[in-house]
Amino acid sequence: MKKNDIVTEIRGFNRFYTNILGLLDQHIIDSGYSLTEARILFEISKTETCTANKLCSVLDIDRSYMSKIVNKFEKEQLISRSACDRDNRNIEIHMTEKGRTVFHELENSANEQIENLISSLDAADCEKLLGSIRTIKKYFSRATKDINIRPYREEDISYVIDRQLSLYESERRFTTDIWKNYLTKGVIALVENFDPQKDCMFILECDKSPAGCVAITHTNDSVAQLRYFFLEPELRGLGVGTGLLHKALDFCREKKYSQAFLWTVSAQETARKLYKKAGFVITETNENKSWGIPVLEEKWELDLV
Repeated sequence: MKKNDIVTEIRGFNRFYTNILGLLDQHIIDSGYSLTEARILFEISKTETCTANKLCSVLDIDRSYMSKIVNKFEKEQLISRSACDRDNRNIEIHMTEKGRTVFHELENSANEQIENLISSLDAADCEKLLGSIRTIKKYFSRATKDINIRPYREEDISYVIDRQLSLYESERRFTTDIWKNYLTKGVIALVENFDPQKDCMFILECDKSPAGCVAITHTNDSVAQLRYFFLEPELRGLGVGTGLLHKALDFCREKKYSQAFLWTVSAQETARKLYKKAGFVITETNENKSWGIPVLEEKWELDLV
């Protein structure tokens, strides 16, 4: 196909999709928040703390406009602000419980609207739709985004904890304090006992912002556990999850581990496909009712030699 024809098709799809987005985003406008305000709430929800400067950089929003929105959020008690412990010239933004409630209400409303939109499609049609969406994301991401994998830094820890708590709450309804403590203490323990000769944690970075994670922690000299593997929703289906998983497994082989294992839940269908493709097999299952909803936990193992 000629380049002019490709450009015409893309522009036509853009007009079509813009109309769809207008329908989907109407619920946000009806809620009293603009689309920009909803995007800012989403970014604040990703971590325990952030700054207005970081929000301006990630979302490409004018500083004065950002200041106006942040002031509105603070007045409505959706956020609080405090001086940074390391540099009191920087003001950190924290989402309050009220802010999280509003954010989750917007998320749930958006999810319901998507469900209504595709309600007339059968399972086969939905699978084809997802395949097409992933293909579009894959090639536009290649054309426009800077994606790389790097070792974790200290400032990534809050992202790894907070983002997983948020994703598991919205996607799997994991809400109990038992779950939150299990995840939080596990990440902190990994960092406190980190041995670079036996452990690793890699951060997937998209346009210089964290967008996913995977970690390896040793259980003994020959067995490694894969943990904290997740991707931001907008990057799923692009193949970057496979690259992140292989990065961790390459580390295991480099360090001469003979076996790797992980625990997941049966509802994590996309991740399970990656594990199976990499050679992992299910060796143990266990019902768990302590995360918020009953789940079937699965232990997957991989021989590395």
